[in-house]
Amino acid sequence: MVLLPKDLQPRWQGTCGVPSDYEVACGVEGYVGVIEMAGGQVLVLGDEPLQTAVFSLSGRPCLVRWVYAPSPGVAESFITAMVPIHLRGPLESVAIHVDSSPLVLMDAGAHGEHPGDTLELELEPGSYRVHVYEFAPARDMKFLVHAFEQHSGK
Repeated sequence: MVLLPKDLQPRWQGTCGVPSDYEVACGVEGYVGVIEMAGGQVLVLGDEPLQTAVFSLSGRPCLVRWVYAPSPGVAESFITAMVPIHLRGPLESVAIHVDSSPLVLMDAGAHGEHPGDTLELELEPGSYRVHVYEFAPARDMKFLVHAFEQHSGK
C-alpha cells in the first residue's frame, strides 16, 4: 500500500514501467518507508495489503491496519476505544514531508488513474514522523497503527 498526495496519484504507474513504481515500493523493507516520486514523497506501508481505516488517536491522525480480528464489528469496537498506553512500540518510525493534502491510500500495484478502492487522509502540509505501533487488545486481535506526529524540523 502507498500513501501519496492526491495531486501525484495520476503519476503513479503501479506495475507498469521498468522499474515499476510497484517494484520500487516493494524495495522498502519493514512496516513503513518513504520513496521519492516526481518531487514529492510517498509513504509505503510494507508487509501485505491489509484492510485499513483512518482514525484519530489522541487527536492525531492515524491509519489502522487490521492484521486479524474475529469480525469487523469487534475490530471497530476495540479500535474506537484504543488509547496510546495500549500500544506497543514504536516498532519503526520514518520521517516524511507532506507538500499537499489530501493524501490517498491505494494498492501499490494499481495505476493511479484507476486505483480501485482508496482511502483519503487529510494532513496539514509539513514535516511528520510516522510511528508504527502494534495494538493487540486480545489474543485473537492484532492491528498495526501508523500514527502521524507533526514536527517542526525537516
